[in-house]
Amino acid sequence: MTNTERVSLTSVVLLLAMAAGCDDLSLNGTDTTPELKARGMVYILPGIQGVDSHYTNIRNGLRGAGLQCAIMIHPWGSQIPGLGLLTNETDTVADRDWGHTIAGDIAQYQRDYPGERIYIIGQSGGGGVAVFTAEALAGMGADPIDGLILLDASLSADYNLSTALSATKNGIVNFYNLDDTAMLETGTGMFGNVDGGHGDSAGRTGLRSSASNVFNVQVRADMISAFVDPHFADTSAAFTTRYIAPWILERSWPPHSVQAD
Repeated sequence: MTNTERVSLTSVVLLLAMAAGCDDLSLNGTDTTPELKARGMVYILPGIQGVDSHYTNIRNGLRGAGLQCAIMIHPWGSQIPGLGLLTNETDTVADRDWGHTIAGDIAQYQRDYPGERIYIIGQSGGGGVAVFTAEALAGMGADPIDGLILLDASLSADYNLSTALSATKNGIVNFYNLDDTAMLETGTGMFGNVDGGHGDSAGRTGLRSSASNVFNVQVRADMISAFVDPHFADTSAAFTTRYIAPWILERSWPPHSVQAD
């Protein structure tokens, strides 16, 4: 594929996602009012399958924990059901382009609401795009955001996080599940993580980093409901309220109510 063709494809995908509605009232309207934006912002980046109930569950869990800021579910990649799965997972150039697009949105929010807290929650492929977004923010010279929260991230476990970390105040917390083998062992072994690596995924084995502001949290059987898909076990409203929300509600990391590895 030529550069011109790649740019054209990325533009088409962008238009499709915009049509799906980053600001669609049915998706984000009541959760991104000016009043709520004035109290901070949480961006939720879905997995490669696109927007579905897993991400409204996360938002409901944050609300259930008492979070009273704006919470935007931000589509990226192809939003055509089924068609975009492989493209969203394997087109690293387009995925990094989405990181730049979302970083631009965040930079605009920072201009409109200076000094407000900002977090990004990225699930599965969205975890990789969350890291790309932080890297793009660093490249723009934007003010650091408060932190990244990765769930089941399709990101190489040994990915160099130094640039992404430089764009955060608190760092990166990574929720991983050793039982997430179908998606983050078999699947990523065949098709690669969103950064292009075919090794261990951060969402299955944890991030391999010695940085003091990288926190791994293992998703254990006693933390989740039985018989749930391991790849989405940490996206329920109940899990979010108990284990994810404290990373946003408490100013310093790790929060006192959550045990990191």
